[in-house]
Amino acid sequence: MKKKSIKDIAQDLGLSKTTVSFVLNNKGDEKNISSKTQKRVLDYIREVNYQPNQIAKSLKKGNTNTIGYLVPDISNPFFAKIGRLLEDHFWEKGYHLLIGSTDENKDKEEQVLNMFVNRQVDALIVASCFIQGDSIKSLLAANFPLVFFDREDPDVEANYILVENKISMKNAVEKSIQNGARKLGLISLTPDVYSLKNRIEGYKMALINKDIGFDQDLIRIVDNNDLKQGTERELRKLIELGVDTIVFTNNQIAVIAIWLMNTFYKDKVNSIKFVSFDNVDQFDYSLPKVISVAQPIDKIAKYSTEIIEDILNSKKSENKRIELTPKLIERK
Repeated sequence: MKKKSIKDIAQDLGLSKTTVSFVLNNKGDEKNISSKTQKRVLDYIREVNYQPNQIAKSLKKGNTNTIGYLVPDISNPFFAKIGRLLEDHFWEKGYHLLIGSTDENKDKEEQVLNMFVNRQVDALIVASCFIQGDSIKSLLAANFPLVFFDREDPDVEANYILVENKISMKNAVEKSIQNGARKLGLISLTPDVYSLKNRIEGYKMALINKDIGFDQDLIRIVDNNDLKQGTERELRKLIELGVDTIVFTNNQIAVIAIWLMNTFYKDKVNSIKFVSFDNVDQFDYSLPKVISVAQPIDKIAKYSTEIIEDILNSKKSENKRIELTPKLIERK
């Protein structure tokens, strides 16, 4: 059943939105609304189990000198490094950074966003798993200072700091093919996320461009809540299928796979190569060798802070979409 809004309640009861709003905010007596009308409203909201939009309820003018930073997993080095840069920058400006993780869970994202707004943060920097969620819609409708990074929804107009996912992954996979790869598998987190979907498309494009047969069975998906066991299961499957290269759509599963290779498949660490979107220092000295796509972390943090500061200082509302080019790192 669709959640009732104040407008719905007003229409159902034949009252104005203003009257209903006053009653819900305990201002019925102050506004000379009859006790009978107040009772009608209160009885009805209990009947339909009305839940106020906490985002809309908590938005306010003023400053608390806090910035919310919401990402899928703060333990991921990519998000952690950006968070540290943001924290250092905003600290110098007199702001504190509040951090939350969503675990790629839409319900948790809604709850954490509500928590941030209830804490009255001045702005948000978000790598969202669900940009069309109710909370984000409310924030955007209210012109709340908000920047998305790493993730995009083309149907939602907002501020975005992105990297070129599809072509960057295509280039990395093509480089591995130039180095001799012939049977390439892929392990990814949920492809529902727009950026991951584009990385998978880049992998497919490279295979097609290099006349390598595309096999859907070589694309394996790992649940975000089952990273270690899921990666172990899908890695084993790809090895059984005889791949010579494994492509990862993020560094988290690539790092787990390196540990698994050195624990269970030591005889294959020199014969199987890895390709990873995102980069970590561990790739410099680990086996298997990794071709990685290094995102410009400094620039992502820099542009995110600049957009937030522009909005906070001048209240500009014109949206920006900035797309950055990652760096391809080859290791031999």
